[in-house]
Amino acid sequence: MRFLRLGLIAGGIGACAALVAVEATPPANKEADTEAALMRAKLASTQKIVEGLMIRDFKLVRRGALELEKVCNATEWHAEKDQVYAHYRTELRQTAKKLAELSQGEDRDGAAYTYMHSISTCISCHDYCRDVLRIAHNPPDLQRIPSQDADDEPPSTTIRR
Repeated sequence: MRFLRLGLIAGGIGACAALVAVEATPPANKEADTEAALMRAKLASTQKIVEGLMIRDFKLVRRGALELEKVCNATEWHAEKDQVYAHYRTELRQTAKKLAELSQGEDRDGAAYTYMHSISTCISCHDYCRDVLRIAHNPPDLQRIPSQDADDEPPSTTIRR
């Protein structure tokens, strides 16, 4: 019993220290912090969904699906004005709504399949945002090749082996 109390006290002190450290760190970018918080909320809601599916707790699945739908509807979540991104966002919102409906009817197979579809949508969206949008918003710094003087010969178009 003594070790349990010591463990709880040490854990409480560690948690308090972590909270103080987080609060002492000024946010670097408010928009990025908001987006990160919304992404963590999406992750937490999907964890409820998968937990509910594993233990056949359809109320937990529904709660997670409704939370996910709320996050998808959050007005702060407007990272990019892009048709592909908008498609992924709409797809996730519709999937969350469908999950809530399927959990209401206690359709575990349908909910599991829909959950897998939502995960696939998330992965595809993150790939798109990371690989396509990042490149589109950070174009390479291309420099113009100087034009050739009249005195010089034009470059050869022959490919040598």
